Amino acid sequence: MKDVYGEKYLVRCTIFRWCQRYEAGRLNIKDLSRPGQAHVVTNSATISAVDELIRQNCRITAREIAVELSISKRTVHHIIHKKLGYGKVCAQWVPKHLLENQKTARMGVCLFLH
Repeated sequence: MKDVYGEKYLVRCTIFRWCQRYEAGRLNIKDLSRPGQAHVVTNSATISAVDELIRQNCRITAREIAVELSISKRTVHHIIHKKLGYGKVCAQWVPKHLLENQKTARMGVCLFLH
């Protein structure tokens, strides 16, 4: 098989394992959930604490937040980007989606500068 498919070929035991799973009735190709700790554990208190730190200092880094709250940097990253919807622009945390009043204020500033 290596001669035909090159370096990206499947080992025979993997193919046999897939066939056994298919014959057992499994049709979904995604991995099954595994028991154990979830990848990111967040609660509303942690999310609000991260949000408060960002609102106090918009130039704070994820590492500084992780040290301040004694949580992992990966958890901080998940909270900032997925839960709060912030993105980093010019070394400042800003919301990815602006509210209507924020858009209006921005337009006013742009028109004033123009």
